[in-house]
Amino acid sequence: MDKNNYSGDKMDYSLSVGQFAKLCETTRDTLRYYYEQDILIPRIDSENGYHYYSASQISSFFFISTMRQAGCSIKEIKNIIHNSTKDSLTNMVNSKILDMQMQLYLINKKISSLHLAMWILGKYDSDNSGIPSLDIIPEISITATEIKNSGKAYHTADIASDISVHLKTTSSEGALSGFPTGVTISYADLVNKKYVYNSIVSLSLLPADNIQSRPLNSTLAVTCYHDNMDINIDETYEKITQFIQNNNLIPCSDLYSISLFNLYSKEKMHNYFKYLFICVTQ
Repeated sequence: MDKNNYSGDKMDYSLSVGQFAKLCETTRDTLRYYYEQDILIPRIDSENGYHYYSASQISSFFFISTMRQAGCSIKEIKNIIHNSTKDSLTNMVNSKILDMQMQLYLINKKISSLHLAMWILGKYDSDNSGIPSLDIIPEISITATEIKNSGKAYHTADIASDISVHLKTTSSEGALSGFPTGVTISYADLVNKKYVYNSIVSLSLLPADNIQSRPLNSTLAVTCYHDNMDINIDETYEKITQFIQNNNLIPCSDLYSISLFNLYSKEKMHNYFKYLFICVTQ
């Protein structure tokens, strides 16, 4: 079809460029561009050369806009309009739907990470450093990577290769999150004052998929935050075990030690904040 010879029905194609642009909340330049690209063709009055659109083309305009937002090029859209069959159009649209669903998932994953981080950070204001308490925590999903040589994993420098493996796992599209991240210590080691890490973990508020991630054992937990400017973290560990024993609580998970932010004070003193929790039953 030659767009320059296209006349259309005058009664149907009666909306001026300005009227059509206003209805679609777009600009004359956009309509001109779509016309030049042969994807949205108005009726051209043979007497004065004015362009007129039909109300039925509003849906076409929004189809084009939606496909562009889905990542389609003008060339792809033009091919859809002029050359595609119903089946090829269906396949194209379904492919774009899957792409957008993945983008939505990734956005929700980032939002979830930030919500959880802000919840943990809020504990810094509401709780006292180094003082355990019994708390109800959100339903959290855990992605864990076991540490190969956990018997000697006392510091982060000892688990650098394990951290690398974990970060690769959590950076994949299907993984829940790489932030917030921390380590775990088994309760048996905690009681025996053998503070070695046995896994690296990342937390998420999104539901567990039971493949790469799993839900926490309980939302009842003994919680505590640790500020390295206050006391040695070993003392905080001891306070947590004493709190569990003194209150006749039954631990049902490892101790989670989540590093949130590394901060610097006005005096340029390095400070870190850790949120510690262990799931329990009564």
